[in-house]
Amino acid sequence: MPQQKRPARELSYAAPKPTVRDILETRFESNRVNIDFLKIDVQTALTFSRLAQQSAPGEKRDRNRRNARRGYDTILRLIEKVCLSDSDAKSIGGQLLRLKSELEQLGEIF
Repeated sequence: MPQQKRPARELSYAAPKPTVRDILETRFESNRVNIDFLKIDVQTALTFSRLAQQSAPGEKRDRNRRNARRGYDTILRLIEKVCLSDSDAKSIGGQLLRLKSELEQLGEIF
């Protein structure tokens, strides 16, 4: 039996194509979420740093120091990918300086 040719399908979208406004709104919201993540991450790293300072020398102190340093390094890497307002930059920047100082007191070398 000869095979029948199927008609060519037209490309269609399940949803309408996003408008420029939709794309910009999504980009703005994504930036806002990323900034919120950075704020939470710096607070978490500061918590690990404080825990390390309060711990006696040993495995627990080292683990908390490493976690704080990992947070610091992550924030530095991700901060370049967001557009910070002046107030956010000042807030996160100040907390990063505090974190770096605490890490140096714990023996981290930058």
